[in-house]
Amino acid sequence: MSSKQQVESAAIVLDCRDHGESDLIVTFFCQNHGRLTGIAKGAKRSKKRFVNKLEIFSSLRILHTIPPNNRLAFIAEADLLDGYLALRKNIVCYTTASVIRELILLATKEVEGDEELYPLLVYAYDSLNTNHPPLQILILFLIRFYAIIGYSPQLESCLQCGQEIQTHKSYHFQTGSGGIHCSNCATKGTTPSIALSRGTLKSLAVALNQPLERLHRLQLSTASQQEALSFLHSYGRQLFQREIVSWAFLEKA
Repeated sequence: MSSKQQVESAAIVLDCRDHGESDLIVTFFCQNHGRLTGIAKGAKRSKKRFVNKLEIFSSLRILHTIPPNNRLAFIAEADLLDGYLALRKNIVCYTTASVIRELILLATKEVEGDEELYPLLVYAYDSLNTNHPPLQILILFLIRFYAIIGYSPQLESCLQCGQEIQTHKSYHFQTGSGGIHCSNCATKGTTPSIALSRGTLKSLAVALNQPLERLHRLQLSTASQQEALSFLHSYGRQLFQREIVSWAFLEKA
């Protein structure tokens, strides 16, 4: 595709920073092209094309180029689809959205499309904007996010003995191995592990297989939410070999 040819994309704003006196460098996650970073020329002076449209988390339809060799795209126009104003007014929803944003940026590269990740991102932000429980939305997002990027944790059976989760009442997720060990096989004191109940594991299995439009029907108890968030956070740090900075703000919210 020519670097001068323009295409339309549905996109979520992930990052925006100043460039010179009047331009902005904006990173989007696009429906068909994945992560895309481009320059919006004159955006800070814009009275029509970009005004109040390039804030982080905004859902847009953009007109842009797709440049070769990871250079900047040229962002010609942007139409606001949803500013997610309610999400911005709730500190827990905002910090949850920030965790999701940070993980998307960590896990993706420029112009690598993924037909599953964009709808999952829109599902999460739509849900946060419409008063669905933010911590449950984060759990549902993360379990599917890890699967989409190719690192789904092994939660169906014990990694050591192979028995399925119906056999035991409790399990331990071992971050280093990326899977669960039953109570008989868990090696206490040698490898960091997180206790997970059978109910939590079954709920997460359902979350992996439900259509997005039906995920809201799944309800996790407070105890299951705590278990799931603990292991999903730990697993994310292991995968990316770094702390997830936004998570600290979520814990304080």
